[in-house]
Amino acid sequence: MNRHSILFKLNILFAVALLATIISSASIIMHLMKKEHQDTMYKSRLLIQEYRLHKEIPTSLIDEMGFCEVNSTEKDKIISAIKLQKKHHKGKRGRVLSYDGHNYIHLNKMNVLLKNKSTFIERFIVPILIALSLIILLVFMYVMLRKSLIPLKKLQKDIVLYGNGELEEYELSSKKDEVALASNAFYTSVEKVKKMTDSRQLFIRNLFHELNTPVTKGKILAEIVEEPKTQKMLNSIFTKLSTLLKELAKMEKITSDNYNIDRVDVRVVELIDEAKDMLFLEEDIKTNVTNEMMNVDFSSMSIVFKNLIDNAQKYGKNLEIIYSKKDIYFISDGEELKGDFERYKEAFVKGEDSQNKKGFGLGLYIVNEIVSKHGMLFTYSYEDGKNIFAIKSLL
Repeated sequence: MNRHSILFKLNILFAVALLATIISSASIIMHLMKKEHQDTMYKSRLLIQEYRLHKEIPTSLIDEMGFCEVNSTEKDKIISAIKLQKKHHKGKRGRVLSYDGHNYIHLNKMNVLLKNKSTFIERFIVPILIALSLIILLVFMYVMLRKSLIPLKKLQKDIVLYGNGELEEYELSSKKDEVALASNAFYTSVEKVKKMTDSRQLFIRNLFHELNTPVTKGKILAEIVEEPKTQKMLNSIFTKLSTLLKELAKMEKITSDNYNIDRVDVRVVELIDEAKDMLFLEEDIKTNVTNEMMNVDFSSMSIVFKNLIDNAQKYGKNLEIIYSKKDIYFISDGEELKGDFERYKEAFVKGEDSQNKKGFGLGLYIVNEIVSKHGMLFTYSYEDGKNIFAIKSLL
């Protein structure tokens, strides 16, 4: 069991509390037994004094003290058994003996053995019941607390499953304790997020459909135009719009939890060429890449290359793509990013001066999402006036 868990600490607390209760109860009962022993010795002295005064056994006083006289046959048997057990305390004129749950007073001078009418259980029934009640209460509280905390394990597993997008079945609890309320709050939030996600996907699908229809019609109408120059321009515009819509649909799918990475061995130069085609970029990019390979999802990693090249074109110059030890570096001249780089990897963050500059929108957020899904690391550094974005393999 994890020694940092609440259940482990509860087990330790219960064990300590139970041990302390048992020790305390035993100490109290032993103290009462000692006090009873002293009282019995005091009673034996009273009986001896009464015998001295009246020269006879004080029967009424014996009965009042809760004792009775043992007959001679049973007396010899009990005294012999007690001598073997050595469970007695010898006084000047008498002994206090314990046998079979009873206390005895052996008055030597009178040769009388007196038996306490009450057994050990009868004499100490109250402290024993109190001790047992405390132990039962502790066990009951422990079982109830453990039963209340056990759902935490299920909640922890469900949180992990939800984080991995694998949580499918769950149910709300009818209990009113804090753990149940926390679980219900989590599952209620899961339901709300699921509904919002479904609404978002439905909205995006409808949006793409509504946008794709006029683009398709525009491409058809462009073919009707007779002037070659105008037709070429319109075809270029609508082709680019169509490509952008497909790219947006692809990015929406990638950033959702339902996208599966289909890894294949791909030449890095093919990723660069695909990114250039997506940007309609004809100029060459300086690179040391030749025949190096990457095991990645081609379509999504192409978007990563496209976004990083696009950023370098917009916000810097002299882009160079360097391949080194399975890592890819996008290096360009330009101003250093202001603020924490982690903020730029969030959606819709453009930096501190976005009002005055073009800034970054979803580009780096999408790059980080795709790189993370590949199990890689997306980093940034600034050296000698150059922005360096890196995709680092963790293998």
